[in-house]
Amino acid sequence: MGRTALAVLGIALVAVPVAEAKFRLRMVLSDGHPTVGQRVDVKLHANPVQPRTASLRLLAIPPGIGLYGALAEESRYAVPVRREGQGWRATVRFRRPGSWRLVVPNWGAPGYAIPPPIVRIVRVTRA
Repeated sequence: MGRTALAVLGIALVAVPVAEAKFRLRMVLSDGHPTVGQRVDVKLHANPVQPRTASLRLLAIPPGIGLYGALAEESRYAVPVRREGQGWRATVRFRRPGSWRLVVPNWGAPGYAIPPPIVRIVRVTRA
């Protein structure tokens, strides 16, 4: 087999599980226009409902930080997400005003999806 054929086969083997893992995601915020320091509940819903073992990650990326920079330092921007009922829930407090991005970087599997399944801009104002 030639190198091209092996490369195509390798990509196909990697892409098939990823394609099967995709599902519709929806993000709901308790307040879409928060102020600095305000507690905002984030709910994530999947359709179809995912198994209890599925997990999602959530990043709160402050103004001035790029998506790829945040992914490289994921632990710095990670928001704890817990399973609740048939979805997931998290709580975010924005530390400063500006346009923050709430990002779900994956489909519940290790690694990252490009583009991410959810990128939500949240404009945070002073109290």
